[in-house]
Amino acid sequence: WMYRIALNVAISSYRQEKKFKNHDSISEGLIVFEEKPEDKTETENNLKQLQDFINELKEIDKAIILLYLDDKSHREISEITGFTETNVATKINRIKDKLRANFSKK
Repeated sequence: WMYRIALNVAISSYRQEKKFKNHDSISEGLIVFEEKPEDKTETENNLKQLQDFINELKEIDKAIILLYLDDKSHREISEITGFTETNVATKINRIKDKLRANFSKK
């Protein structure tokens, strides 16, 4: 139950932080080779879509994918959330599948 409390606190903190951050924080780790203005616009649109997609997820799925994007292992995510490693891996794959479907529609 302590992990669950920590998870809820982390989600609350994330919500507070995201009010002050823009989408540049997501792109910090990305290497983008762009020379054309339309490429930059497309990249910004993709980052915005990714942010919107993550914001629409259920709270626990949002926490899992954010931990995954933060390079946490399945084991670490499992310990934090209380799910089994297998369940974490399944949830991550399902979220990725939803993301792929979302981007292929647009």
